Amino acid sequence: MSSVLRRISLLFKLLASIGRSSFPKYAVEAEFLDEVISTTVDSSIAQYYLNHYLQDKKNNPELDRDIDLVYQNYPEILPSRNDLTQISQQFSNDFAALFLADRLWQDQKNRSVQKAFHRLMALPREGLFAPPVSVSDYLILLVPGWNYVANGHITGSDFAAPRRLIDKLGIENHLILVPPNGSVMQSAELIAASVMRHSGSAKKIIIVGSSAAGPSIHYTLGKLPNHGELESVVAWVNLGGILQGSPLVDYFQKWPQKIALNLAMAWLGWDEEEIVTLSASQSRERVKTLNLPPDLVVINYLGLSLTGNLSSLSANKYPLIAEQGPNDGLTPLVDIIAPDSMTLIATRSDHYFGKDPKIDLKTIAILKTVIEMIESGNSN
Repeated sequence: MSSVLRRISLLFKLLASIGRSSFPKYAVEAEFLDEVISTTVDSSIAQYYLNHYLQDKKNNPELDRDIDLVYQNYPEILPSRNDLTQISQQFSNDFAALFLADRLWQDQKNRSVQKAFHRLMALPREGLFAPPVSVSDYLILLVPGWNYVANGHITGSDFAAPRRLIDKLGIENHLILVPPNGSVMQSAELIAASVMRHSGSAKKIIIVGSSAAGPSIHYTLGKLPNHGELESVVAWVNLGGILQGSPLVDYFQKWPQKIALNLAMAWLGWDEEEIVTLSASQSRERVKTLNLPPDLVVINYLGLSLTGNLSSLSANKYPLIAEQGPNDGLTPLVDIIAPDSMTLIATRSDHYFGKDPKIDLKTIAILKTVIEMIESGNSN
């Protein structure tokens, strides 16, 4: 193991000791979002909500009234971060995550993308992996996540596996070599330059980015060039992008936990000014200035992040920001959702999709779903 990886391992152990927590476990098994969810949730009311209320098998008048009031008090199709925090404080984080998912499911655009995805996942493997008819029409630009050079093989942020799968489909694709630990703006400039360089191919460009790549892509498409310069970009696939930053960055800006951040910066050569561009406080202000092209197809891939399904990479981070409501281990769930977009919910995942045993199949299904949405004009 290299010196850098040993240091990362030590840092993860330190973070684990800070964030380790356990959650109540109430068993659930029910159909939701067109699939069966079998796991545990963090409260009896979240259990009742999924097992009974959402199945229209209501048998507890008191709980039914309480849940009815949530729908009456929070009528927006997309609850705000503050709404979900309040719901979490009244009930639990898993209840709030399920409420968000149900609200998203009520939106016909989201339902159509979820159904298209499940239809593709139900195909035999040879059918799923068959190249799309329009294979030569598209070019995919992938933007890797934070620290992808050092630990991308662990988190999947280097896109090595997805690129092999896309190659098999015969679709041209390129990895944009952004700084592994750079600022949002540094990466955005390189993304914009790459898009303009590849625009001469006359192919339709799909930008795909995960985690920390999300805010840089958002900044590129919503701020940097004039929209006309990016007209070759037809879609953005936002894989758990921390669009409004990660409250973990803000958390580690405070003492005594800043000791861990100082160690990371000293060990790994990170620059604090670049890291804080991913803070929630800075990102939430930046997002207010961004406007995406109106005809851009944007699909978010959102891990439902129920506490019973947290991966080993999220379990120690989730509790550190749990007071802000349902999160995926790095950011509040609702902060992943881009404006005027469609959302595909991964019911068994959190922030780290690479831990999903079916991720290879889902990678192809997501890509084909995006192409289907582009070609059907089903984004608006």
